[in-house]
Amino acid sequence: MRPDTEAHLALHRLAQALASLPVLDSVYGMMVGTTMHVWVVLHDLSRPYEEAVFDAQIDTDPDFWLVIHLTDSPDTVPANAEKVDMPTAV
Repeated sequence: MRPDTEAHLALHRLAQALASLPVLDSVYGMMVGTTMHVWVVLHDLSRPYEEAVFDAQIDTDPDFWLVIHLTDSPDTVPANAEKVDMPTAV
């Protein structure tokens, strides 16, 4: 599997794991060299929610690390980062 394909799959698994987080606004990803950077936009950047994002990364892909950036505004996400289509709740 190509590294960027594995990274994109990890990004989507993380987004799916975060979908039920009540303060989640959106998730963006962008490959920088061989590293997937992820911007998680939260309405509330309090410690429990920040920890929940990192816990989701560890639980979802303990052997594949993403560089996670937390923000409370999509305006801080690089313009060329791709927004992840969030799964719908069932």
